[in-house]
Amino acid sequence: MSENIELKYGNTVQRIRVPPRNIICIAGSRQVPVVADEEAEIAEAIDHPIGLSSMKEVLSPDQKIAVIVDDPTRQTPTRKILPLLLERLGQIGVKNGNVVLVMATGAHRRPSQELVESKIGREIMNSLNLQIHDCLDRDNLALLGFSSSGTPIWINKWVAEADVKIGVGGIKPHPWAGFTGGAKIVLPGVSSWEAIGRNHMLAVSSDARVGQIDGNPVRKDMEEVARKIGLKMIVNTVLNDEGRMVGVVAGDYIEAHRRGVELDRRLFERRIKDEADILVVAFGPGDDNLWEVLTTNFVGVKEILKEGGTLILVAACPNGLYRYGRGHVDYTGKIADYSKLIELLKSGQSPEHILSETIRGNVPYLEVGIKAHLLARLARTKNVTVVSNNLKKEEVSWLGRTSDTAQEALEEALETHGRDATIAIIPDFSRSSAFIRRA
Repeated sequence: MSENIELKYGNTVQRIRVPPRNIICIAGSRQVPVVADEEAEIAEAIDHPIGLSSMKEVLSPDQKIAVIVDDPTRQTPTRKILPLLLERLGQIGVKNGNVVLVMATGAHRRPSQELVESKIGREIMNSLNLQIHDCLDRDNLALLGFSSSGTPIWINKWVAEADVKIGVGGIKPHPWAGFTGGAKIVLPGVSSWEAIGRNHMLAVSSDARVGQIDGNPVRKDMEEVARKIGLKMIVNTVLNDEGRMVGVVAGDYIEAHRRGVELDRRLFERRIKDEADILVVAFGPGDDNLWEVLTTNFVGVKEILKEGGTLILVAACPNGLYRYGRGHVDYTGKIADYSKLIELLKSGQSPEHILSETIRGNVPYLEVGIKAHLLARLARTKNVTVVSNNLKKEEVSWLGRTSDTAQEALEEALETHGRDATIAIIPDFSRSSAFIRRA
């Protein structure tokens, strides 16, 4: 008897039949009760901050306050949080003129006025000094020193000049930082292009992976920078896959963050005892092109798939290997073009060569150079099959091979690893934050 499993493929599905005895994990989010009254939950969290005294005891009316919020690419219900936060600041005696609102864009392109308004609301836009962070605008950046990892503490000057920094964001699994939220609002959120790239180079570590907090060098670097610039407090929400709030934490940027991470784990984390022989990951409908599939939140299988194991990527890729126009900005402020980097990968260059080119500044964005290095390493240590009807074999040969159906790819993997091979499955990677972690 086999179990039938649906895998998201473009706007449709592919189905595989898998003997239950082979399955060690099917990653999906768990049901956790949603918050009935979101404003009341947010107010309660702000009024009883974790690891801090009340706002009234840690702030004074004459201080300059920087409230840092994430940008419209994130689902944080900022429009609900800001009025409650500003109300508390007003009760302390802080005037709106002493508050600057900084939108943390990291290395994303500047959002439109319409998107900004939908994120924070017109009334707040018109009542506060609003600054949209630009990681390339050196005139509005302040270099304050360096972290112990060598990352320049080079941040938005409005944040640097504030007496008190408060971060507003959300907590979700992240492929390198373990989870989003907390100190991540500062680095990369309001940091320079160079600082962001330097921090992301730490992702080469095997400890920089999804769900990993302790010993994660990317997270450690972020939190050191946040401490040195004086991030005082965070307000972070936890949302389910439908965007509904299941919790909110406020307080110290580490203690409150860890409390939120606990809830996030309940929602999304699935543990396995041993690495799998075969890992199947389906990317529809977020599978426009293979490059996007490989570099948007998925950059490897650290501690999940055995050395020499088979990775099956189910992705329609109607626009082939690569489509220009999405992603981070390069040093000129334009959306980075990764065509030459992809050609390096296709030419079969070693992971070491890709890393060298990245360090020398010969790739348009450091983070993606590191991702390319990890992908080159993946191609040499795992058997990769891409299930797609839209990719040519020669487009994928640098990474692995192609297959027309997920069932065909699975059968071939079972022939390679034996009929008792262990199988882990992520059937809806694009729309679910569920992840697999080794216990």
